[in-house]
Amino acid sequence: MIVINTEPVKIIRFDNYGFITKPYNSSTVFHHSFPFLNVEITDLFSQDITIEESDIIKPKAEDKKWSGCFVFLKTYDKNLPKGALSMRRGHKKNVGYLMSTQQKVWVRNTTHMGLENKYVNSYLSRDIYEGKEYVSEQLLYRLGSYYWVQMRVDLALKRIELGRHHLGYIPEWLSECFLMEEQVKQLDFSYLTKLRQKWKEMNVRYLKQNIEP
Repeated sequence: MIVINTEPVKIIRFDNYGFITKPYNSSTVFHHSFPFLNVEITDLFSQDITIEESDIIKPKAEDKKWSGCFVFLKTYDKNLPKGALSMRRGHKKNVGYLMSTQQKVWVRNTTHMGLENKYVNSYLSRDIYEGKEYVSEQLLYRLGSYYWVQMRVDLALKRIELGRHHLGYIPEWLSECFLMEEQVKQLDFSYLTKLRQKWKEMNVRYLKQNIEP
């Protein structure tokens, strides 16, 4: 049985500048071409969902409404700095905490079974010709696994554990998510300090109760 921690969730980012946010498509960063799909995944075993073409969102360059940053949710594969994350090798590891597991984050459009298994796999294209509407179903192209879908944090954590169990490791796409700027502003950076202080106080109380004068 997979148990999901109800405590605040650790958010990790490797960047010497910390949790800096920028438009998803910005002239100062690598161009990101994978769209966002306006759908919330509520069943981790869903596959081959069809959406409307209008639900495919492609943020324009410098669109501040789509500002955010790439982070890892709770964990990551320790080999990433030598591979997919090599451009951040040696960068500072930054940690913050999301204080609610019920808010939604953007995760890759890939089930815990692997890149060949998409949550959303097609969209409906609608065209008007001579006053009549024609609807056709179009498949997402091969890299559609890297598109973004929304998911509650508690489900995203469960997805990571299911993927770890099925795949035997945690690939980048499994624990990576995209936090919007407002979510980054809400991160708690003092939670770990609070935990350490609480642990220290508990130890002091224990010693006082169990050590005879």
